[in-house]
Amino acid sequence: MQGEVHGIAALPSCTSVLEVPVTARLQQSASFGEPRAAALSSFSCLSVCGGDLLAKAQCEGVCESLNFGRATSRLRCPMAMIATEAVAEAPFSLEERQSQGLVLDMAHQMGGFPFIAPETSVPVSITDDRTDAASSMLVVVGHRGCGKNRILPQGGIPEARSSIRENTITSFNLAARNGAQFVEFDVQVTKDGVPIIFHDDVIITDEGLPGRHIGDLTLEEFRAIGPQSDASKVGQVLYRKAADGTIGLWTEDVEDPMCTLKEAFTEVQPSVGFNIEVKFDDDGNTSEEELHRVIDAVLEDVRQFANGRMIYFSSFHPDAVQIIRKKMSKYPVFFLTDGGSHMYTDPRRNSIEAAIEVCREGNLQGIVSEVKAVLQHPASVALVKAEGLFLFTYGELNNVGEAVLKQQNWGIDGVIVDHVLEMVRVARHMEEPASPSSASLARRSVSVV
Repeated sequence: MQGEVHGIAALPSCTSVLEVPVTARLQQSASFGEPRAAALSSFSCLSVCGGDLLAKAQCEGVCESLNFGRATSRLRCPMAMIATEAVAEAPFSLEERQSQGLVLDMAHQMGGFPFIAPETSVPVSITDDRTDAASSMLVVVGHRGCGKNRILPQGGIPEARSSIRENTITSFNLAARNGAQFVEFDVQVTKDGVPIIFHDDVIITDEGLPGRHIGDLTLEEFRAIGPQSDASKVGQVLYRKAADGTIGLWTEDVEDPMCTLKEAFTEVQPSVGFNIEVKFDDDGNTSEEELHRVIDAVLEDVRQFANGRMIYFSSFHPDAVQIIRKKMSKYPVFFLTDGGSHMYTDPRRNSIEAAIEVCREGNLQGIVSEVKAVLQHPASVALVKAEGLFLFTYGELNNVGEAVLKQQNWGIDGVIVDHVLEMVRVARHMEEPASPSSASLARRSVSVV
């Protein structure tokens, strides 16, 4: 068969109808919200034939075969999301996927976001006859999974919601279950060359000491810190700096061991994409040798373990994003910027205009800006779009529904959020009130220090 649809592209080599089972988990996902509202109570399978997306469905108790159209006509975004998720979850081996000539594409979710599955070098073109930016599907990205952790200064009032240790398998999987299309996390590389997931510039295990850089620790030393997967072991106590500069004990309501990038690839459900932020010290003094050491280790794990997962890279380091782009061109690369909210010695980091220039020089695909810079200067959205770049945002205000809706109306492509479930509901214009994240569903058996 030949032709393309949102979510699945059928290459000329694929000559038979591929039936994809729809899992029970998928039936409960946010993607099914709109079809359910249209009285489509269940889907048993999806298929692609002659460029059309077909589904077997129960509609008011009657089994029907539904045709959701060709690539030249706009498919409803929720149906396209279902198609991509279903194929991602289907029990096909890599060889079967290649022989069928299937390419998964995320353009329906990201207004044309250029995702290409690593099994193939064939790009997918998506035709979209909608021009209203506000009507495009806003991508919701879970910040460090289900949100970053905060160490409260003296007198600080904790949030009512349960806290889940950031940048862990539990947090990533819960974010996915709550509807995030991607999870964002920070990757650093240990002294012995292993990519691990941890945000801060230093890791603090003694209240009276300044902490150590990840690059100065071996994987074994990193593993010995914080919550342990082996209940018979007790990890070193973990501390973190609060906003007022004081050092406090770092514990969360739901604990989980810190993890490696390889473990994230193998243990996080495959339907959720990864925003891999390659992390370097904020002072900007990383040597070129260290940039290459870290990037090479990260890209090697991606080559070995990505297994078809949706991926895009980002970094605050302007040289790092260009190196990543040169070394691995199949995945999108975004440049992170504060947009002028903070000033740095490197002028490339001090404005959205400077970020645009970094993207030009490095042939990058997009910018991730602190949301305050965009809300204070709405004209910057048009500047970024005029360059053919994607624009995502991050920051505290992305946990406010009104701010997310404003960005969606302006045509921003994605938001990185801490409050995943609530902001997914806002972005999908769901009317039912948000319910608290059920951290207990994602709890793993761990030893809590």
